[in-house]
Amino acid sequence: MLRGIWVLWAMGFHFVTNTFNRKKYRVDNKELDRATKQAYRAKIYAMMRELSRRMIRAAGAELVIKGKENLPEHGPVVYMANHKGLFDSPVMATLVEKDTLIFIGKDETKKMPVIGPWFDAMGCIYIVRDDMKQSLKAILDGIDELKQGQSVVIFPEGTRQKGPEMGSFKAGSFKLATKANVPIVPIAIQNSYKVLEEKGRIQKTTIYVNVGKPIDVASLSAEEKKRLPQDVEDTVRALLEEITD
Repeated sequence: MLRGIWVLWAMGFHFVTNTFNRKKYRVDNKELDRATKQAYRAKIYAMMRELSRRMIRAAGAELVIKGKENLPEHGPVVYMANHKGLFDSPVMATLVEKDTLIFIGKDETKKMPVIGPWFDAMGCIYIVRDDMKQSLKAILDGIDELKQGQSVVIFPEGTRQKGPEMGSFKAGSFKLATKANVPIVPIAIQNSYKVLEEKGRIQKTTIYVNVGKPIDVASLSAEEKKRLPQDVEDTVRALLEEITD
């Protein structure tokens, strides 16, 4: 219970003390030119990374990273990771420091206290899972961001697994990379569900992350692109096995 209080305090303190900057640099102003939007987004992302580090530290979680040398210096790329728990987004933000990320996630995320307003400020993209038309629009918005140089994160399983196993990847997620013709960085995350989902309360744990080598989508043949969803899923499964006891 004490760790939970520390996490809530860290989130609340950061939220309040950064209210002015969060509003000043939010990117949903349609009058912003692209360069200003990118500069604002980088500032928001830096603050989001600080929040993520605070949350992980307050939860007593240790982050062990393998393959960090495989992270690109800059985007645009699609970071594809398996999805264990609510702490996956803070893990990704902590992991990727040289690039600026926006997340593509389910619509419920924007309703989350503290996290939702930060995602809104960065201009993250939401998917309504039961609305195919809206989901397609979200993917198209993501493709547009990638074409303009913005990197994105998506969890292709579409939902948290809340356990050690990994679900199947949804093929629609891969249109982001194939339509924008940008690399995919496969990432495996293990044990993040233990921070909160395993017992329904915050507990100390070690979160393992394994970063695979980027996949050069632009160099793939048409046939290889058809196999891409299964190939990336297999790659992430293999990365996950390397960090699973």
